[in-house]
Amino acid sequence: MNGQYHNNDPISQITSEIKKAKKLSQILTPKTFAPPGGWADKVVQGLRRGRSTKLKTSQLRKIFAEVKDICEKRIKGISQNETELYLLYPKLAYAQGRDLMPKDFYELLIACLDKLKESADKEDFKMFEEFMTAIVAYNKQYEK
Repeated sequence: MNGQYHNNDPISQITSEIKKAKKLSQILTPKTFAPPGGWADKVVQGLRRGRSTKLKTSQLRKIFAEVKDICEKRIKGISQNETELYLLYPKLAYAQGRDLMPKDFYELLIACLDKLKESADKEDFKMFEEFMTAIVAYNKQYEK
């Protein structure tokens, strides 16, 4: 990762790397996001670090459920309909606007959705789903 961001801003750093990638599945690999200290772990630690807007577990699970549903339909070839994917944008904007989601996490998800809407590759959807699964898992680990 480039030195443009400070180590205390992992979510913005990861978002930047995702934006630069040609495909989501090239940048979101289990090697980059799954291990302790990987991107999913860093995202959750960033979300829990002193901030005015905290991401509640219920909000994260709500987002995850929608992402999982959309991704599974794409992976299984059940749906090529992009409507559900596009409808996530205003839902995420609403959550961020109501301070239910930190702005940097919103921007991370938007960067991922931007890559997905340009992709017909099932692997991109699979890796995004796995990345979100890892974020939910690490969030559970750090829950009080």
